[in-house]
Amino acid sequence: MIGNRITYRTADGLRIPGTWRHVFIRNGGHYFLTDLFIFADGLIDCWGLVTVVEFEEKLRTGWVATSFPEGGEASAHELADWKFCEPKSWLAPELLVAEVRDTIDQLNGRSDSTGRCLAAVDVFLADRTEENRAAARAAFLNIPESQRRYALGDMDSKDRPLRVLVAGPGAQT
Repeated sequence: MIGNRITYRTADGLRIPGTWRHVFIRNGGHYFLTDLFIFADGLIDCWGLVTVVEFEEKLRTGWVATSFPEGGEASAHELADWKFCEPKSWLAPELLVAEVRDTIDQLNGRSDSTGRCLAAVDVFLADRTEENRAAARAAFLNIPESQRRYALGDMDSKDRPLRVLVAGPGAQT
């Protein structure tokens, strides 16, 4: 979600809209809390501009970290240093990439995975075939797992009505 985290960069005289989120960069055995900048043209700044494919490689190698060792040393530049104690992470690399892809879609005014899911649900509700339910289920499963509880915009229901609808009669959600 972009919210009010708006930024931009200039390339060839053009203003490229973007947003940011926090991540950890692992460099020299230390973890640095920093900002990950995501831009509409698909470039991502994680201490250097990279494409989405290159970003996936940064995640695969652990440069952009999504898991943290017990006792690992971390820093927020010129603010604090600490060691991880019982670290827990909610994002696997594939989830972070999926969220970044959704953010690029949002920055370009395109439907993200949630929008595509809700469109597929609308198709199912207009024509309740099992084929349309299967398409809605597939679209729901394409929403990054970390975002699936918020598709309906009601944090309290945790999208249970949507999960029940796409699962179908008698299925587990």
